[in-house]
Amino acid sequence: MLLPFEYLMPTRIVYGEGAIVGTGKEIKDLKGKKPILVTDQGVAALPFFESIKESLAGAGLEFEVYDTVSRDPDLSEIDELVALVKDRKCDSVIALGGGSVLCAGKGLAVTAPSGGSSRNLVGLHLVKEQPLPMIAIPTTAGSGSEVSDVIVLSDMESNRIVTIISHHCYPGLTILDPELLADLPPKQFSMSGVDALAHGMESLMTTRPNPISEGIAVYACATLIRELREASLTNEIEPKARCLIASSMTNMACGATGINFGHAMILPMTAHLKMPHGLAAGLLLPHVTAYNLPASRKRLAPLMQALGYDTELEPDLIVDELADLVTDLGFGAFELPEVDIATLKSMAEEVANSPITTGNVRKVESDHVLAIYKSVFVNTLKD
Repeated sequence: MLLPFEYLMPTRIVYGEGAIVGTGKEIKDLKGKKPILVTDQGVAALPFFESIKESLAGAGLEFEVYDTVSRDPDLSEIDELVALVKDRKCDSVIALGGGSVLCAGKGLAVTAPSGGSSRNLVGLHLVKEQPLPMIAIPTTAGSGSEVSDVIVLSDMESNRIVTIISHHCYPGLTILDPELLADLPPKQFSMSGVDALAHGMESLMTTRPNPISEGIAVYACATLIRELREASLTNEIEPKARCLIASSMTNMACGATGINFGHAMILPMTAHLKMPHGLAAGLLLPHVTAYNLPASRKRLAPLMQALGYDTELEPDLIVDELADLVTDLGFGAFELPEVDIATLKSMAEEVANSPITTGNVRKVESDHVLAIYKSVFVNTLKD
């Protein structure tokens, strides 16, 4: 029996090689007269950053640049951006970068009209004002923030990762230009791509399925599993392009279904152990899928079929497929932090009590979480 569901994806998407040349025209079409271009120092040093600025200048726009977004930006950084926008009289936002930059841009867009602090918007549906017009331009194939109603930020005061969730958080426009991924280092492409895959896999293993999300997730996950090795480890643009589109699609899928305890496990790893989000996602993905498999075989059957498996004979090979993928992408060689058992137990309790975990397709206790954490950190676990 189908459960009631709601599906919303109001962001307009423009895809194409070289599509960023239209950025100036697009922000004017959104009624932006003086945008602020938000990015980080790594992206600001790349040639296509100049192309974006030329597009804005060519459209006759005055604009400001903020190019020092931090990894996992703090709420205080969003408030600093709001003050800058107010001082420079900017009226729109263009966010160019990975997940951290996109979340910073979205945080700015929803906070600036409120007249208060971003901290006041943390939670569910607390954004009341219309956001600033915004264009999101991802430079990785991973976070999916460009088509999401979720903003993920750090809160250094509480040493937690927090979220702002609202329909107002969707960007008005997303530009998907695969040429921006051409110089992305293999390690970064791998981590962002596996994060995208985790979004889609988790979407298929929650308590809130719907046929629209399932169809999107199956196609996108199959694409990522097939293409991510070549996209990450070669210079071929076609697999990079397919992964870029698929990364947006997996977030479109989980936007309606939610995610599961896999991402609940990622958050303490980034907050307490300062691990990159994508690294945590890749290390956890085979374990989380294996744990949920007894309750998910029927839902995962279309994905198995899309990958060419006989689901009657090989129902569990998806776990091997994921484990082989992250191994081939080099996750086994990435350096992990040392951690003690007391920290892992505390993190496991945090996951077990997370509202994200309640949406998992199979009941999760802290002991289950701890067992997975111990498997991930088996080589760096201190006595």
